[in-house]
Amino acid sequence: MTRIALVLGGGASLGSYIGGAVTEIIRAVETNRQRETVVIDVITGASAGALNAALAARCLTVNRHLLPWIERAWVDGADASVLLNPARPEREGWLDISVLDELTRTLVDSDAASDDEASKAAGKSVRLGFTLANLYGVPYDHRYRFLNEPERSFGSRVHTDNIRFDLTTKSRAGDPVWGEVADAAVASASFPFAFPPRRIGRRKADYPGARLHVGPDGKVDMWYLDGGLFDNAPLGLARDLVELEPGHRSDDRRYLFVEPGLESSGPGTLGSDGPPGTLTGMASVLARAVLGQGAARDWMVANRINSRLEILQALVKRLPELAPELTDPQALALGRYIGELAEHVAEIQVAADGGDIEGADDPVVDYLDSQLERIEIDPAYSGTLSRIDSRAGRARLAKLIFVLEAAGGLQDKDVLPLYLVAPETSESLSGDFLGHFGGFFNREWRANDFRAGRRDARRVIEETLSDVISYDPGDKADYRVEKIDPGFDSIPAAGRARLKDLVDAEADRVLSELRPGPIAAAFGWAWKPVVRRWAAERTMTALRGAR
Repeated sequence: MTRIALVLGGGASLGSYIGGAVTEIIRAVETNRQRETVVIDVITGASAGALNAALAARCLTVNRHLLPWIERAWVDGADASVLLNPARPEREGWLDISVLDELTRTLVDSDAASDDEASKAAGKSVRLGFTLANLYGVPYDHRYRFLNEPERSFGSRVHTDNIRFDLTTKSRAGDPVWGEVADAAVASASFPFAFPPRRIGRRKADYPGARLHVGPDGKVDMWYLDGGLFDNAPLGLARDLVELEPGHRSDDRRYLFVEPGLESSGPGTLGSDGPPGTLTGMASVLARAVLGQGAARDWMVANRINSRLEILQALVKRLPELAPELTDPQALALGRYIGELAEHVAEIQVAADGGDIEGADDPVVDYLDSQLERIEIDPAYSGTLSRIDSRAGRARLAKLIFVLEAAGGLQDKDVLPLYLVAPETSESLSGDFLGHFGGFFNREWRANDFRAGRRDARRVIEETLSDVISYDPGDKADYRVEKIDPGFDSIPAAGRARLKDLVDAEADRVLSELRPGPIAAAFGWAWKPVVRRWAAERTMTALRGAR
């Protein structure tokens, strides 16, 4: 069986591209003609990717007929005409958060329907995860074992967060879990300033070791913002969810990473213009730094783990030739030394995990035995171990592999088979305009990006996954992508008028909250209209020059 993990990055209005790719992937797996079973059993998302992940999970486990609604949600529903609502009562963000609430209530947390039917593309369970930015952070006390004061600890707050769900075909419509999924997806998509922070009650057990005060309902209130701030490419979260499955290392696992805004930085351009000259410029640079670091974090971790695993596996293959005494049953002293070393490493790891294994008389021995059993059946090592004649030699080498894995932090890790679904390097998506928010202003831009997502997912499936997936693609029109150069002047007149109304409303709100002195207040009729017009014109001018 081939198992697919979908990893969905963020990108505001580029969510239409992600939705197109997800639609094509689910459709291809569902209609796969090959006899080998292919299922989607892990989905992670950040920001707009979280909304698509929630929609995909609902399609897979509850109602496969919802698949076309992913396109309708992004192309028809995610429009500035509803997101920009100057008359809304709550004005904690530039965009109307109720639109996302309505979307997720309608499609993710809806009542049972007569045509509810789980998709053939779904695994027996679907593990779903969203990244979140914890606004106030989770407090921890860490003991570092200072040489002079080993009992002292230092406090820290961790702002990178996530939430996980284990869904099955029994997670039917009406199950409370879908309300939790909907709330979490909206929280992950709550981009700062565009949407307000989102409150979610979490269990204290979700944060082992944290200093938290539980409320009367047994939950801890957390306030969340866009998950893409600190983790916009949730590869690590996907790996964690995959590794919850017993025997995952024997699966044919494929990771499909959908990333519409993948960028590469050229040499010699860093800081060439010097530091920003204004507060606005500094804020822009800092925002790019935070988002860029969030996107890069899991890439660096994944590459580091892959490199270490490749080195370790290459070393293990050569060890019997490089050191023949390792497999010599007569090398009793060496065997005793390796065994003691493995037991010591197991003792350290059991202590780090809390020092207890449920139902174990000797936690250290039981832990070591379970790790050795895993190593002996691991495809990465089983070929080498099978070539060793004696049982003592195989056990000795397995213990040495256990020690080497522990030294590199590689236990139960495997090389990440990652496939990228992204536009060609020379292609820009329509939604790239206005910092990824431009697509909300033009339905045709979003429709074009949706088709681009379908096109690129189809290309990846046909070129690199044809060994396990064979399907009939849709009509040519489903993949036809036009070259569009978006700009402020090409925004439909209704969208520009809506944007101007919002800018005017925000200027009025700011002026209404001013508390000037009595003289200034007396002449407010004279200066407030001037300030309001100036602020609105400056904002609209900045938007016209944006790219």
